[in-house]
Amino acid sequence: MVFYHRIQVPVGERAIVLVDQVPQRFLDVGSVSFWSRGDVSVHRMTLDELVVTLAPELRRMVPEHALRRVIVADDQRGLVTRRGRAVRVLEPGVHDVWVMDEVAVEVLDVGAVACEPLRGERRALLFGRGYAELTVPDGAVGLRYVNGRLDAVLPPGLHAAWTVLRDVSFVAIDLRERIVAISNQEVMTKDRVSLRVSASVTYRVADPTKLVSVSKDAEAAIYLATQLLLRDAIASHTLDTLLAERDILAQALLPALSTRGAELGLGVVGLGVKDLILPGEMRTLLNRVIEAQKDAEANVIARREETAATRSLAQTAKVLSENPLLVRLKELEAYKDLASRVGTLHVVMGESSLGKLELKT
Repeated sequence: MVFYHRIQVPVGERAIVLVDQVPQRFLDVGSVSFWSRGDVSVHRMTLDELVVTLAPELRRMVPEHALRRVIVADDQRGLVTRRGRAVRVLEPGVHDVWVMDEVAVEVLDVGAVACEPLRGERRALLFGRGYAELTVPDGAVGLRYVNGRLDAVLPPGLHAAWTVLRDVSFVAIDLRERIVAISNQEVMTKDRVSLRVSASVTYRVADPTKLVSVSKDAEAAIYLATQLLLRDAIASHTLDTLLAERDILAQALLPALSTRGAELGLGVVGLGVKDLILPGEMRTLLNRVIEAQKDAEANVIARREETAATRSLAQTAKVLSENPLLVRLKELEAYKDLASRVGTLHVVMGESSLGKLELKT
């Protein structure tokens, strides 16, 4: 028995007619009518899915002008774009892409390590799928490793790499100065006085490649080196020396600490001793010693001033004894000074003195 069939293919679709499950005809947009004796079915395909996967017998029914075959090698990635926007990534293999206006396929060579940074949809589609990048800020450098080996030192900026054929990783190293604080270290001096010491080390990364290859934790290493050197330096000096010349510790430690820093890839900028704290009993005793020293110095100064004053008086008395006129002048100066302070003068006289009183105007 022969049956009549009418099949409608809307815009945005394609279809393949199968008779008794055997592909017979490819249908483009539009309507088609035909007679058939067998069981007819339709395999419909939407163009919204730009990449289609068809069985070989179905693929043979699609004309070359409707479907483009793209072969992506192992060192390549395919990028399907629509109206200039990336919409899908093609992994290595054979892919069929519908031929339409404003649809294109770009094959990317991912065999090299370094590549230009991607933007927009390209970056969103490829990031983590064979593409990696690193932003190195100012004051830092980037290290790129390929299969576990250092490959390049990267300046500040955006850097990208393909990770398809090899293992590529990035590390950013901050080159700015940093401070390590060494706080509350209990140390004994040469004269067996216990001190609590606080210090700080300022350093920066001088050799990034050495830094990552020599030490897992360079900051902990420089902390330990400072701690040990500080203990040795304090143990070789007395308390009085340390209190009088605190800078002696920095001067003694800095060369050895700089050598240790260079071994780690670090440049030691400076070392400062912030606090030298005595125990309570020792601090009280030291205050008493200082107080006694100051009292003794004050007594010496007082005796010196008294001796100088006495010596000055003796010299003045000798000059006056040798010059009676100077004595009279001194008396007149005393009268003048006294008169300047007196507002009213009361004179008390006896009867025998009234005749001698003369008043002058």
